[in-house]
This record gives sequence, C-alpha cells and structure tokens, in this order.
Amino acid sequence: MGKNWWVIPATIVGYIVYKKYVLSRTFSVFFKTIDFSTMSFLNPTLNLVVQVNNPTDITAEIQNIKGDLFIDNIKVGYVVGITPTTLQTGSAILKIPVTLSYTGVAELIKKFNTGGVSLVFNGSIMIDLITLPLNFEYNL
Repeated sequence: MGKNWWVIPATIVGYIVYKKYVLSRTFSVFFKTIDFSTMSFLNPTLNLVVQVNNPTDITAEIQNIKGDLFIDNIKVGYVVGITPTTLQTGSAILKIPVTLSYTGVAELIKKFNTGGVSLVFNGSIMIDLITLPLNFEYNL
C-alpha cells in the first residue's frame, strides 16, 4: 500500500456522513391513518399508515423501525421491527405494525369512543445503517 491508503476509507466515511446529513434534513414522515384490518383478539396488532417523503435522489433501504405508541400520554403499544423496505425517491406509503398490550387495546377503545384522541409515536428508523429519529403526533 502506498502513502494514500486512507483515501478510500475516508471517501466511504465521507459518503456515509453526507448521506446521513442529507437524509436527516430532508426525510419526513406524516401520519395518514390507522389500519385495524390485521387486528384480532389473539394478535392485537394495528398498522400505522404513514407517508414517507424522500425528496432526494438517494434511494435508501429502511432496515428497521423501533418505538412506542402513546395515546393521551399512555403507552399502548410498541414497534420492534419491520420487514426491510426500499424507499424510492419521492413519497411512499409505509405500514408500521404496532403490537398493542391488552390494556392498550382497552385504552384505545375507550379513547376512540369518547373522541379527542392525541396519538404520539416516539421512536427511531434505521435507513441504510443510519439511525434517525422517527417522531410524529396526530390529534383525532
């Protein structure tokens, strides 16, 4: 190896830092709706349907999502991972499966019957081995 052995590793690190910077500045997620179609008593799971915007020309892969779902400041469910998904440029619809606790199901039913629900998701998303915060709030 010559004197400039560091050029290739520095280029790779520079690209990763650049990509993280661009994705963290431009990547956005907007809540669309809640999909109850997969929910059952034995499998209390619902899908948060979100719109993911990637206005860059960088195609990325979503490897993982982790986080907690709160309704009116009460933790009702959690996300421990998703199937890896390719995120093309532009916008795409993504379904995030949330596993509910049984007390969370009861709280969800109670809050939807009374109306005025504040939905908050706090978590993180891993895109191309880069972890970014994934937080959104929606009032129903």
